[in-house]
Amino acid sequence: MSVRLPSITRLAAWQYTLVAGLAVVFAVQLVAGSSGGPAWLLVQAAGVVVTVTAVLRRDVGAPLGWWLLAAAQIAAIAVNGWWMLQGALGAPAPGNAPLGMSLTVVWGLYAAAGYVVTRKPRRGRSATESGAEFGTVVLFLAMLAWSTVIVPYLDAPGYRQVDDAMAAFYAGLDIAILIVVLRGLNCSRLVSAAGVTLLAPHLVYAAVGGSGTGPFLPGGFGFLAIGVWSVLVSAAVLHPNAGWQGTCQVTGDKLIGRPRLIGLVAMAVASPLLPVAGGYLTGSGSTAAVIVPAAITAVLCGLLLARIAILLRLGEGRAAQLAAALAEQQELQQRLAYRAGHDALTGIANRDLLMERLTATAAGDRPYALLLCGLDGFKAVNDTYGHPVGDTVLRQLAGRLSRFAPEVDLVARLGGDEFALLAEDPERTDDLAARVLAAVADAPFVAGERRIHLTMSAGAAIGVPTSGPAATLGDGDLALRAAKQAGGARLSWFDDSLRAEQSERARIAAGLRQALAEGTLLMHYQPVVDTATGRTLGVEALMRWRRDGETIPPGVFIPVAEQTGLIVALGIRALRLACAQAARWHAEYGLYVTVNVSTHQLRDPGFAGDVRTILAETGLPARALVLEITESVLIDATDTGVLDALRAGGIRIAIDDFGTGYSSLAYLHQLPVDILKIDQSFISRLQDPPRPQDVSLTRAILELAGSQDLIAVAEGVETAAQAVLLRELHCPLSQGYHFGRPMEPEMIEARMREANPAPVR
Repeated sequence: MSVRLPSITRLAAWQYTLVAGLAVVFAVQLVAGSSGGPAWLLVQAAGVVVTVTAVLRRDVGAPLGWWLLAAAQIAAIAVNGWWMLQGALGAPAPGNAPLGMSLTVVWGLYAAAGYVVTRKPRRGRSATESGAEFGTVVLFLAMLAWSTVIVPYLDAPGYRQVDDAMAAFYAGLDIAILIVVLRGLNCSRLVSAAGVTLLAPHLVYAAVGGSGTGPFLPGGFGFLAIGVWSVLVSAAVLHPNAGWQGTCQVTGDKLIGRPRLIGLVAMAVASPLLPVAGGYLTGSGSTAAVIVPAAITAVLCGLLLARIAILLRLGEGRAAQLAAALAEQQELQQRLAYRAGHDALTGIANRDLLMERLTATAAGDRPYALLLCGLDGFKAVNDTYGHPVGDTVLRQLAGRLSRFAPEVDLVARLGGDEFALLAEDPERTDDLAARVLAAVADAPFVAGERRIHLTMSAGAAIGVPTSGPAATLGDGDLALRAAKQAGGARLSWFDDSLRAEQSERARIAAGLRQALAEGTLLMHYQPVVDTATGRTLGVEALMRWRRDGETIPPGVFIPVAEQTGLIVALGIRALRLACAQAARWHAEYGLYVTVNVSTHQLRDPGFAGDVRTILAETGLPARALVLEITESVLIDATDTGVLDALRAGGIRIAIDDFGTGYSSLAYLHQLPVDILKIDQSFISRLQDPPRPQDVSLTRAILELAGSQDLIAVAEGVETAAQAVLLRELHCPLSQGYHFGRPMEPEMIEARMREANPAPVR
């Protein structure tokens, strides 16, 4: 329920109406007296206009009650006008019974209106429902009075019996009006005062033992009271309290009670039968022409009311079902709306909600900051401990980031281990990022008995009203990638150079796709020699890309291929080209070929089958193929079963860049490998003359390889002194610029023909 506060305009309106109306009423009474009939009618008509205008403005709390009050005013004008007209036509003064019967309409309408208007604001049935029930009771009583009192004695001389009946009926009306007066004291003193003005004439009339109808005709005190009553009614409808009087909140969840329904049905059935019963009670009787229609009407009224009650109950039941369905649908919509904007795993905002908030923020006139964060090495957590542990880490990470929610506009998860913080103050972004990174690095994530220490990288971008949300998000992603490429556990800000690098990567990726389609990728080969004899025993296949007459280094396009997923297609192409070329070299010179393999290929369940298919198509024996894998990739792939399947088929596995990754003495014997390639960083230390500790370290690696039955290959041999020292240390195989740079297949064939004039069988 809404309560309207009184305004100065409304306050003045009811006061002016009250003062001016009372002044006019008393002036007419004093000046015109009994001859001021037309003036009285004009004053009362003005009151009706005021009341009806106020109700039509729909600025009242219970329209039914105020319309009943307006109807009472109109009834007063009709009654007074009728008797004034009769007097003007020379008719004698009306008797008590006719005048009393006509005024009961005014008193009855006011009683009904006061009952509705003076109700306290509450929950329950509407004023219309209550008014309908009240009207049913009033009409039943009216039919009872008509049948038992008025009709039998209507033609009796002097209307004495009617006068007695009317006196009793007015006593009941006076009691009803007194109840309205008492109820109105707490909500509308004007309505109560109007009721008092209707009670006063009866009380005064009875107290002085009055007779005749003169007091209730123009000039009498009863007539004056009716005029004052009309002014009070008009003032009440203009009063600010009219905005809430009689209001109630309709619940619609409670049917009419059975006793109340039975009573209403009984009155509806009995009303048509009352005239028949009254006739028998008075001895006048009734004919069949009266009894049969009355009985049929009674049954019809009862059936209609019963049918209406049944329909109401059915409607209430269906309304309750509909309300429940609507409530369930609303709840479902709320859940769906929440899920649409929130991440299912962590419960915080998701990418869609972030984009909505970015759009709203970008519509403003101030710059803002977007901070993208990603865990360093999170993939290793999933691979090592499983995705349930990874999910636990992400939920705990979301909890830590949510601590910063009071000082940022939004905390969201974009997907995987990538999160975003939207801040409206770009100047505080550095401090915010430092505290976010510290919140991750300073405490381990707990998953059961595991304590997992991780760090986080962050990329920041400034958004301005002229830049779209998608562009700002892309800038932040580039900055985050730069932070990870720089080693992680740091913040990187976006600048235009990152976008230029992104454009170059996109250009390279497009060129690689075209090269794959056109077959313009080619292979170069670097010799792998016997350290003791210098004889070429194998070659390492290295992919090259020549574009527009320019050779693109692998260090440029291989990272792009890994980032875009093209590395799998490149790897298969490289393997196919190398095996096809090496098949002839192996048949003629006994060479084996080494091909680099990426982690993306080893994670492919069908990779082992692809290798076997390529070997069968090219005719290269499995023992002549070595797949070269870095230590980190090897660790990731040990649980896939792919390496075991490859080795079971006769293919050898080599660890590339040994010594720079995870390998240890305790772990090395568990790895499914055959060849150990010593990283060139160890070989480059073997200067002329070498330091004893560097020689000891290289010797230890060679002895470690021998103890595990692994073939050692020294990478990056660039000087003769290094080659001599490796020969003295009994290193089995070597490769590097000292023995030959990567070269085209024709140069390898020329080298082999020169060194091996006869095929090796």
